[in-house]
Amino acid sequence: MPWIGKRYGRFGLLSACIGVWLMAWMPPLGAMEPDTTEIELRWPLDLPTRYLTSNFMEYRSGRFHAGLDLKTRSESGFAARAVEDGSIVRVRATPFAYGRAVYLLGKSGRTYVYAHLSRFSDPIRATVREEQTRVGAYRVRLQFKAEEMPVRRGDVIGLTGESGTNGPHLHFEVREPGNGPVNPLAMGFSVRDTIPPVIHAVRAVPADFRSRIAGGPTARVVKPEADVTAGLKGELPQLQVAGPVAFAAKIIDAADIRDHKLEPYLIEVRLDGDLVYRCRNDRFDFSENSLQRLEWLEVPGIRDHWLHRRRGNSLTGRKGDEWYLGSSGAGLAPGPHVLEILAADFSGNETSVTIPLLAAEVDFPQSPSRGAWKEEAVSVARDSLVDNNLHPFLAVNHEEKNDRGLRHFSPAKGDPVLAPVTLGVVHGVQDQNQRDQARHQGLAGGHDSIDFLAADWPIDAAMMVNNIGIGGAATDSLPPEKDPAVMVYRWSKGEWKPAGRVMEPRMTDSSRRFALTRLGLHAVFRDVAVPVIFPADTVIVVPADLRGQAHGVTLPRWQIFPLDLLDLGSGIAPESITALLDGQPIIVEPDLPRDRVLVELPDDLDPGRHVLYLKASDEAGNEAETEVLIDCRE
Repeated sequence: MPWIGKRYGRFGLLSACIGVWLMAWMPPLGAMEPDTTEIELRWPLDLPTRYLTSNFMEYRSGRFHAGLDLKTRSESGFAARAVEDGSIVRVRATPFAYGRAVYLLGKSGRTYVYAHLSRFSDPIRATVREEQTRVGAYRVRLQFKAEEMPVRRGDVIGLTGESGTNGPHLHFEVREPGNGPVNPLAMGFSVRDTIPPVIHAVRAVPADFRSRIAGGPTARVVKPEADVTAGLKGELPQLQVAGPVAFAAKIIDAADIRDHKLEPYLIEVRLDGDLVYRCRNDRFDFSENSLQRLEWLEVPGIRDHWLHRRRGNSLTGRKGDEWYLGSSGAGLAPGPHVLEILAADFSGNETSVTIPLLAAEVDFPQSPSRGAWKEEAVSVARDSLVDNNLHPFLAVNHEEKNDRGLRHFSPAKGDPVLAPVTLGVVHGVQDQNQRDQARHQGLAGGHDSIDFLAADWPIDAAMMVNNIGIGGAATDSLPPEKDPAVMVYRWSKGEWKPAGRVMEPRMTDSSRRFALTRLGLHAVFRDVAVPVIFPADTVIVVPADLRGQAHGVTLPRWQIFPLDLLDLGSGIAPESITALLDGQPIIVEPDLPRDRVLVELPDDLDPGRHVLYLKASDEAGNEAETEVLIDCRE
């Protein structure tokens, strides 16, 4: 078995982010005619239990999860098997995202994706190694014609692992002939589930500056007062509303006793018995990933599912509109109403709550409520925004807003947004902790920073922003946009993480630009530190692996071993990693989520001492190299 470490690296989040464009590499290949007869499917793993750690269309930052994550006991090396007869049409080996992945085109016409494998089956591995040797790099993407690499139902196509990700599991997808992901639970890959979703909180959010909730202008939330794990059930306390008031809910599903947090399959909302919103997770297209940003209320400390379909949300399985506006746009008609919220999993386990609403005209006086609906702000505020609290709905609680420090974007103006966006831009100076951390990471530059703030971020891809401060990161040798060592970094969880390149001005003497994809504090630095490769000046003993085969897959003769490869600044450039064994090129695997490379020695390597040379550079071009003495012992 390959040596698999347990230490998670700093690039796990980056892996998830860049997986958006890698996962949909190209449409399925081949001209295999779909088999219209009944297809007998098998489960892709042989484990006696079927636990999901993630499910279909689960929340990811800016995208949907395209399949199921199948638990493998936090271990690698289990057989991943073909679920039906077909052909391997695509294979990839990449340092991030799906890692080692196999695409199986079944006789049914559907494509099945197996990702994060630790090892390919022997025929696939031989083809991949040949291509890696030809191009001199680990990263390869291969495609095959239908029937060129046939497999039968139950054949082992690889061993499970954690390549490209943090933690061993099997990522499994089902795609329709057009390459759109569909819910595997609906395609014959079900799991036993008797646990209903849990509604942990319901939130009422003012959608206009004149709106009132329980007599006040602030958002309100109701949560369980006793057993928080059981969630909300039955009839909740009455809520007074005036004007447009939107609702959101924190709903989490679980499919097993291990309490893995999943996305509910179905959310339905009824107002006075009429269906006003439905969210059902059956399928989507990769081109629709950005629409995910229209489905969630996200502000610091809160991530809830909106209980209405926002304009522009054309996802399959979504029904309804912005019902909270009422027929006139001024909110629900005065009088009593009943709001019902239902959440269900794919097995039909349901949870529901009922909320009695009492609607009034916006000018009708309401007495403040001190009941179960508690005040909880849904906004982003900074002192330098001059009395502006950024809110999911524009101009909430402010009849006349001061726009100082704010930038407004709209689809009507051709901006790359799915809905109107207000972006707060705050120029400031890094605090001492942020400066110290920059030095620790080998980042040099000025102390200026820019904080990008918003309470709603429905962008299509990236927002182009100007006036990126260069400060001490600039040099006289190259313009910042042409210097690979100069990058924009974002402050996240106590460290600076690469966020993108500085872009040249549109016109001479205008400010430099940056493609903003995520909110937060940003600064421009120059990466001046070289990567670190270790261990060095030591002898690594490599024992022979005598186990031969696992599930019919040939294991390496020599045990796979890691070399730590760390860069705290711009990050290792995977394509820069090269290795020589006794002076001859050898392909090593960049395992960057764990800050290392994995070395698999040739099976025909003689026992004894050998010299391994490793060279790598970071994205800034800083190079590091080392020689390691290895001792292969039978």
